[in-house]
Amino acid sequence: MGKTKTTLEELEEERSALEQEAYDEKTKLLNRAQFQELLELQNEEEPEFVAEIVEMYLADAKEMLNELSKLFSEEKVKEAEDGKPDYNTVRAVLHKLKGSSSTFGADGVQQKCEELREHCINEDLDKCRTGEGSLEELQSNVDMLSEFLAKYTAKIKEIYELSREAKADE
Repeated sequence: MGKTKTTLEELEEERSALEQEAYDEKTKLLNRAQFQELLELQNEEEPEFVAEIVEMYLADAKEMLNELSKLFSEEKVKEAEDGKPDYNTVRAVLHKLKGSSSTFGADGVQQKCEELREHCINEDLDKCRTGEGSLEELQSNVDMLSEFLAKYTAKIKEIYELSREAKADE
């Protein structure tokens, strides 16, 4: 019993450290209040709730990033009559990604969407593709968030399973 309690405490400390990483002002991966609201929706009847929401958000985000990559591709730009990406479609996809990121609490992704939108308004293809506020940077931010969320949801699952075992031992 004592070993399980210590282990649960250690897991909770690890989870808390992960959260601090996500809420850090430099990375701005997640908005604390919004992510906490999401976490509060999970309960014993739906132990996979957060993992399912994370999976849906990331699948949608990656799909939208793929669409943006295609819209900015050399091939697509060359096909265009004016030799430019379809900036209206790009902005629409960015708006959708920004909205779902806002709902999820992914502040960093939301901020990068806004920066990329500004480059689109200015029709600066080079800045849209690489550098500060680019699609490349947006992709990197989503990748960091994805990596964090994989670690975090695995930790939540580990805590849930260990606490279930502890209750069964009582």
